[in-house]
Amino acid sequence: MKLTLFTAIILSLMYTAGAQATAIFQDDFDSEGDSGGSTLNYTGFSNWDVTDGTVDLINHNDYGIGCSGDTGKCVDMDGSTGNAGTLTSDVFTLAAGTYGLLFDIAGNQRGGADDSMEVMLGGFLTETFELSADAPWQTISRSFTVMEETTSYISFNHNGGDNIGIILDNVSVVPEPGTLALLSLGLLGLGAARRYKALV
Repeated sequence: MKLTLFTAIILSLMYTAGAQATAIFQDDFDSEGDSGGSTLNYTGFSNWDVTDGTVDLINHNDYGIGCSGDTGKCVDMDGSTGNAGTLTSDVFTLAAGTYGLLFDIAGNQRGGADDSMEVMLGGFLTETFELSADAPWQTISRSFTVMEETTSYISFNHNGGDNIGIILDNVSVVPEPGTLALLSLGLLGLGAARRYKALV
């Protein structure tokens, strides 16, 4: 009976952890702008604000730029006004737990100068990335832990002004349920071992 209850609790925790794996924030930019083309100096993002400069919304293969996965849309972080932009997400809520920030970046793909961009997850992470023009697409993944429920945002601040910058795609913040599930299972295991020892 106790073993069955213990098994049911473990399965319940694993199911709950899997259900929590839904993205807290996610954007691949594919639904932005007109259905067929790029928009220079784009400001109509659904989930982002553009400040301190401009960014370009690029349709895959326009202007010699290939988006991540060779499809959809992506963002050239150094728009077309000679003043690279800052892209800041809408605010989202994070419960206590461990999360991953993921995004795809590539060099400017047009033979320009090397570029740098500061990425910030408000209150948790700040990191600067420097990419050469021909740097291929790479997925960046960073883990962070939230101790209590809070709000945060993501900011990509590009340094540059030659109208060809780092290319950004597929931004998301996702829970890392494995950490929570393993911790819970470990605590349950310790509790079960104590009960077993007390019975023997």
